[in-house]
Amino acid sequence: MSQLISFQVERARQWLAQQGCKVVEVRQAKKRPVITIDVACPLLQRTAIQLIQNKNGQRYFGYSARVGECLVHWHQAN
Repeated sequence: MSQLISFQVERARQWLAQQGCKVVEVRQAKKRPVITIDVACPLLQRTAIQLIQNKNGQRYFGYSARVGECLVHWHQAN
């Protein structure tokens, strides 16, 4: 990761930690960094889009929201 992207990821991680979110994984996607968290804070829940995923017959609801220049992703089983 470039120094600018690393700085953006670190700022997003700090903000998420202040909101009580636990970062599970950070990876670089084609356009922007993707941060996976365990549970979202209420602010992220209000601004997120919902993604419905089917995997091995099980339906999962994934959610994504932006924090700065990073994409924050989490999911929950239905």
